Amino acid sequence: MKRIAFCLVFPLLWACAGAPGPGPGHDTYYVMAGGSDRNDGLSEQTPFRSLFKALVMVAEGPVKTVTVIGALDLASEQSSNNERVFLIQGTGRDPVLIRGKSSGPEPAALSAAGSGRRVILVKGVVNVRFEEIEISGGTASGDGGGGMEIGPGALVTLGSGAVLRDNSSGSIGGGVVIAPGGAFTLDGGRILNNRSEGVGGGVAVVGKTSVLAFRGGEISENHGQGGGGVAVSQDANFIFSGGIIRDNTADFAGGGVMAGQNGIFTMEGGVLRGNRSAGSGGGVALLVGGNVTLKGGEIHGNRAAEHGGGIASDESSVITVQGGYVSANRAASRGGGIFTAGSFVKSGGTIYGNDVPEDESNAAPSGAAVFVYRDDEVYKIREKSAGENLILDSSADDGWAAD
Repeated sequence: MKRIAFCLVFPLLWACAGAPGPGPGHDTYYVMAGGSDRNDGLSEQTPFRSLFKALVMVAEGPVKTVTVIGALDLASEQSSNNERVFLIQGTGRDPVLIRGKSSGPEPAALSAAGSGRRVILVKGVVNVRFEEIEISGGTASGDGGGGMEIGPGALVTLGSGAVLRDNSSGSIGGGVVIAPGGAFTLDGGRILNNRSEGVGGGVAVVGKTSVLAFRGGEISENHGQGGGGVAVSQDANFIFSGGIIRDNTADFAGGGVMAGQNGIFTMEGGVLRGNRSAGSGGGVALLVGGNVTLKGGEIHGNRAAEHGGGIASDESSVITVQGGYVSANRAASRGGGIFTAGSFVKSGGTIYGNDVPEDESNAAPSGAAVFVYRDDEVYKIREKSAGENLILDSSADDGWAAD
């Protein structure tokens, strides 16, 4: 009865009943563009053709690994869906590994190149990890996520050797969009050279119960209107504990990271370096109730064409510095290290070596370390004062000033 019910939920072109299960010693299903979904998928000589067939078999049995040989695309997957090429769903909470294996000179890849579609939709109760495989060539509009959309209840990890690159979105999340209730972990993988017409060139995290955890790897050379590397919004959470966010760009705010609409960014480690904004917040921008807590790591060498080379915050947002470093950042106008019009609490950490070009010797006219704006009054904090503990509360009338 279980097999019959499963066939009703996942109608297939092949016969479900009688499909052979893996024998002793088989630990993976193989998929290759030149294979057949009538094969047993248990060897490199008898691979499946589609990733979908392999995942159906994974959901039914004890084998929880899929090995992709060479590149899979729309032709091999034979998807009739107009929005995505690959679908991952229904595999349950047991961890599933999708790993790549090169086929001669051809690297392992899941590709949507030339299709005008998103590469992958991950849907429902799923726990999947990618290793040694490229996810590329996707295009999305509407909900965004040119490379991947992660839906409610889905857990996705980009592990060692996995790269999500060269995807685009006409809305948000050029590389990845994480919907409310979804979770994404970067654990040694790379997200690079993705583009968004909205926010989140690399990754967009949206909604109260959505989470991005960055433990190791790289988010680099992505571009968006806001949050060139990552955009976190609508009470979503981004926890950065290792790896690097570098050389991302934004047209409006947040070259590296943008937290808006009560989005929460917690930096516990890692490096946020060399990001650029054509507006404010070369490293990080906080807008409309955004929140950043710096506990460790380093925000270093970022550039803003306006305010806040390292971090820029509007009047509704909160900056908390408990540890880490804000160093060698530059703003063209105000706040080489930090520009804030909101709440700022500094109980630890170090702010040093930041710059506003018109200042001399990191002095204070434009707030080389920190520039605090309160209505019609301005408080500029010199570098020599930036090591002190500071409390700046946006609800206070008098603000705070050093010197």
